Amino acid sequence: MYYESIPHKITPVADATEAAAKIKEGKASSIEALSWTNENGKFYVVSDSHIDDSPFAETAVLKEIDSEFFQIDSITAAWIHTKEELTTCFVDAANNPPIERKTQLIVGESTNQMAFISCGCCGNRFRGNVKEQLEFDQDNGYGICTNCKHYI
Repeated sequence: MYYESIPHKITPVADATEAAAKIKEGKASSIEALSWTNENGKFYVVSDSHIDDSPFAETAVLKEIDSEFFQIDSITAAWIHTKEELTTCFVDAANNPPIERKTQLIVGESTNQMAFISCGCCGNRFRGNVKEQLEFDQDNGYGICTNCKHYI
């Protein structure tokens, strides 16, 4: 989950329709967490794409419950052609949210949050401090593990 290891800016939107429109019109950046509230709770959509994809090509739908975040869906928005179809996906996720797994959403400037990061050198996943790894991050969710730091 690339989004778990980068700081985000919360961007309130009116509803799932506005979130889908911003994504399909290319008006949402990869560090934005588009957020809306409806009768089922508070939801966020975040880009889960890496640098080789356009922002939001892969999109995670999160639900906030008691100040904790849960990923309830993962949508390949790049395969969805219209904002209306993407809206339907977001609405379906919000109306029928299976709680998949607890996740984290870093908001604002990163302090000392820990996240799973992929090493840009060897490819291994490791748990690292997000703020410390940002200097190595050439792609969402990448850093340099302790085994490879001697190469840089």
